[in-house]
Amino acid sequence: MAAYASLLSLGHILDQLLEHPPRQRDVFDRAQIGSLLEIITFLRDFLEDYSLIRGDEMQGLEGKISRSAYAAEDIIESRVVDQILEDSEPESESSSTLFCQDLQKVIEEFDSMKTDVMKIKESDQGVTITEQTKRYASVGSFIGGASDSKNTMVGFDEDLDQMMDTLTGDESNLQILSVVGMGGIGKTTLARHIYSNPFIVNHFDLHAWVTISQQYSVHEILLGLIKDTGVVAGVGEKLTDDELGLRLYKILFGRRYLIVMDDMWSIEVWHAIKRFFPDSDNGCRILVTTRLSNVADDFHSCTPHRLPLLDEVQSWSLFCGKVFGKSESCPLELEEIGKTIVRNCGGLPLAVAAISGLLAKSSRTVEYWESVANDTYEALNIGGDGFCFEILSLSYRHLPVHLKPCFLYMSIYPEDSNIKISTLVQLWVAEGIVKPIRYKSLEEVAEDNLKDLIDRNLIQARDYGSRNNIKSCTIHDLFRELCLKEAQKENFLCVAMIHSLNRHPRSISDMRRLIIQRTSDEEEFQQEVFDAMNSASCVRSLICRDSAYVLIKLPVRCRLLRVLSIDDICSHEEVLQLVNLRYILSGDELNILELLSLTWNLQTVDFGDTLNTVFLPTEIWEMPHLRHLKIGHGDFYLPDPPSTNSKNGRRDIFELKNLQTLSTIRNFRCTKEVLRRIPNLKKLGTTYKRFSDGFGWDYYEIYNLVHLRNLESFTLESDEKLPQNLCFPRSLKKLTLKYCEVYWGYLTVVGSLPHLEALNLMYGAVVGREWNPVEGQFLKLKSLRIYDTDLEEWVADSSHFPNLEKLQLESLRDLKEIPYGIGEIGTLRSISLFDCSSSANASAEKIQEEQQQLGNSDIQVHVEIEDDVMASLDS
Repeated sequence: MAAYASLLSLGHILDQLLEHPPRQRDVFDRAQIGSLLEIITFLRDFLEDYSLIRGDEMQGLEGKISRSAYAAEDIIESRVVDQILEDSEPESESSSTLFCQDLQKVIEEFDSMKTDVMKIKESDQGVTITEQTKRYASVGSFIGGASDSKNTMVGFDEDLDQMMDTLTGDESNLQILSVVGMGGIGKTTLARHIYSNPFIVNHFDLHAWVTISQQYSVHEILLGLIKDTGVVAGVGEKLTDDELGLRLYKILFGRRYLIVMDDMWSIEVWHAIKRFFPDSDNGCRILVTTRLSNVADDFHSCTPHRLPLLDEVQSWSLFCGKVFGKSESCPLELEEIGKTIVRNCGGLPLAVAAISGLLAKSSRTVEYWESVANDTYEALNIGGDGFCFEILSLSYRHLPVHLKPCFLYMSIYPEDSNIKISTLVQLWVAEGIVKPIRYKSLEEVAEDNLKDLIDRNLIQARDYGSRNNIKSCTIHDLFRELCLKEAQKENFLCVAMIHSLNRHPRSISDMRRLIIQRTSDEEEFQQEVFDAMNSASCVRSLICRDSAYVLIKLPVRCRLLRVLSIDDICSHEEVLQLVNLRYILSGDELNILELLSLTWNLQTVDFGDTLNTVFLPTEIWEMPHLRHLKIGHGDFYLPDPPSTNSKNGRRDIFELKNLQTLSTIRNFRCTKEVLRRIPNLKKLGTTYKRFSDGFGWDYYEIYNLVHLRNLESFTLESDEKLPQNLCFPRSLKKLTLKYCEVYWGYLTVVGSLPHLEALNLMYGAVVGREWNPVEGQFLKLKSLRIYDTDLEEWVADSSHFPNLEKLQLESLRDLKEIPYGIGEIGTLRSISLFDCSSSANASAEKIQEEQQQLGNSDIQVHVEIEDDVMASLDS
């Protein structure tokens, strides 16, 4: 896997050099670069076709490939950095000659490996290469109906009924239920089915879920519970644990609540927080899941609920559901082999899910299934806790080679993380571990890889956005442990506490990626990171966890870094050496701004959660590899592109063809020249404020936005009234308007957008007392959110929003009622109201009641009144 990942990474560098040489100077022999690219493409194709063949010869070859690819990267990137940092000084002939000689040596090494590969392809290793490739050729091919967006629960119906009875029973005092069982047995799946059950949702006033890691933080647990209740007022303040606990107590007091504490590893955490859960004698419940029997036994409220392993019938049902879906059954020729595989899983749902995830995406041949059955049986022979890792390792070993680096990269995230998909995808791309596919952006390929890993049950989708797109994911502890072991073994990356690195500096000396977890105070952590980085001579990616408020000093040898995620860097001089960066996430915008004028290969710039307005340099238009430029809560001014190159006076021909994200631009001038340079923009955020300079909408040429033909998500905020003739790109899938003060009739322009799936109207974005949408519009709209308008009369029926799934109404104090026809929309799943008029609330509840009488129990209505929330805080 490391060999393949290193070839992918080197290939990206070579492609970029040929397409856009740094500083517009050909500092490389293009023929030499082209020759190297041809060889590594050949080797990459070979590893894709023969990745499942193991043996000493193959392992030795992969080791050579990795070393040579890393050596080539180092030679080339050092050359680039030297050229940029010494741009004003003429290069000596001896330096250029030495570089060409070093690169030629690497090319000769690759040539030698190409010869070795040809021999392997011609050889017979007992089972011929042809038979091997036929056996595994269809691994990773899509088989319809195998994926399931929700966790499947098999064999726990009786457990579910028992626990539901206990949770909703007549006992009025606070009850604590515990679910105990081995890792992967289905505790969390059972708890999630209970937590999301409509009867449970309606029975309790408040619900909150928190996952507790082995290294827990009382502060984070309390903060997470408060946020999950939906009552977030004041959470941003810096509060002590006791103050947070008191805040939680006030929120819960007097309400019937259900709290789920998932994956508890120690009873000490319960003793630290139990005083913050009031017993109001009204049927409150706490549900705990744990792998440890002694933890479950310490809760004396109820007898622990112990989950058994699945029997063969249940295991087979789970297996078939995941492999074949509901519409197919197992072919007769595979049934006995399949049952052998299921028996080998020993009734562990996680093991069954992992193996079925593999087989759902693989060849349905007797030979292939027999090979899986044999490997599974050998893994189970190990016995004890190790067998599950062997089964999980089997799923990893049988992954297509292009997915392996993406899967192992998941280990950079701490236990139980809620992993943001957009950030993960950008990191995969910046790391160079995503294989290019013609006619697709690297981000699209990365998202396909992510969906494939989810379909294989290796990671789990967690949160969905307004368009039903996956917003975040998570990885099970056992799979994460597998990632850590495999990544460390293959020298792919290292995740470690800083103290362990400094005790064993050799363990990171040849690592390309280093993830450091803070374990000490500010001053010690700063020095320890410096010492560790001095030992890590090969590191190209540095991610520091929990480094807030710590100024990090980087050693000189870090100048070849490509990925940097850190809050603050000590010296601006250090930053100016990092001209090889592709991805930077930092809260110090001053550091980043100085760097922008030097970097040649920057892809993602994230200013973190800064609240400031950032003035970008004109050099931003000379960065052809730029893909994402974003700021947390502030905004930035984007300068007009220069008409000529400032250094040599020639016409600047750059188009930022890779740029996909710009958010948020203040007073964006949408001239044709600007839009011509960003033709593939997908996500745009703009804010228009204070036209005090005398300029109006004509000056900003906002009507040109219609020409952004690839734009999918657009957020427009303005404290100036929008021009009524403004049109939007027809490609839009998500539109958010804030403060714009257009009339409801203007929404016919929005409703005619053919691909619009999510519409958010915020803070007086639309004004007027009556909305009569036009029939035949909003045909694909799935999510509608209206927040803080003066709307009174809304006239609509099911034909106006035929595909609506989610309706959110907030602070609509004048709205008389929700149109009853909305309830007849067949796709509608939820209606949420917060701080709306009592008549609007009543109409929502009436819609739910009428639909239930008609047999439609899918619609969930949630009503919350601001006065109730404030009362809970003040009580």
